[in-house]
Amino acid sequence: MTASIPVRRSTSRQLLARLAFASLFLAALALTIGPAAHPTPARAATAEYVEGLLVKWINAARTYRGIPALRVGAKLTTFAGDRAKTLASNNTLSHPSCLACMLRNRGVSFRVCGEVIAGTTYPWGYEAAKSIFRAWKSSSGHWSILMSRSYTRFGVGVAYRSSNHTTFAAAVLAG
Repeated sequence: MTASIPVRRSTSRQLLARLAFASLFLAALALTIGPAAHPTPARAATAEYVEGLLVKWINAARTYRGIPALRVGAKLTTFAGDRAKTLASNNTLSHPSCLACMLRNRGVSFRVCGEVIAGTTYPWGYEAAKSIFRAWKSSSGHWSILMSRSYTRFGVGVAYRSSNHTTFAAAVLAG
């Protein structure tokens, strides 16, 4: 004699409900243990990052043209940073009346000196650096200073003015 075991048949609604529950469970599990639950923290761009991009792009442009790369000088970098802060605090783009006087007061030796400045309202970080670089490249006066063989050292500084979301930059060159 064979015993028959009652078989429970699921309706299509019950199957759909189970599949939906299983899908939701797997999705929740993936979110709690996967990369979406633990994203890599975004690094806030620092002034050093923005300055580094500008240094890299300027020297790459010089190298591409067969011009020696500029050496980054500590005193020039500090001075350029101070210049950028002054531009930001005054909310203006203006060159000093005597750049050579200011460099001498800081103990920077040079035969020739120059400065390029810029400001942008592009978002802080990479976009601001790219905008500043493009502005310098688009200006024949600024670009000729940056590409001049007369200069061998430089420093780049940036400062952000939060009240109007503007990044100010200064590059000070010496040769």
